[in-house]
Amino acid sequence: MREIHVLTVSSNLPMRLLDELLTRTESVLHEHGASRVWVDPTQPGTSVLAEFPDTVSPAAGAFAPALLADLNPPV
Repeated sequence: MREIHVLTVSSNLPMRLLDELLTRTESVLHEHGASRVWVDPTQPGTSVLAEFPDTVSPAAGAFAPALLADLNPPV
């Protein structure tokens, strides 16, 4: 499994907006092969992390390897 920091959003957003944003983000990540999605309470703001298998199944879509590369750009 590969853990990836996906995004960080401001905790100051209205609760309804934050809830909808995080719910949709979680759904999209699962659709693209994430086995687990969570908010890291040790990070500033609201940091979303996801766990992806090292090998992505065909069910995750043909562009999934490119998605993983985009989610974890070289530093």
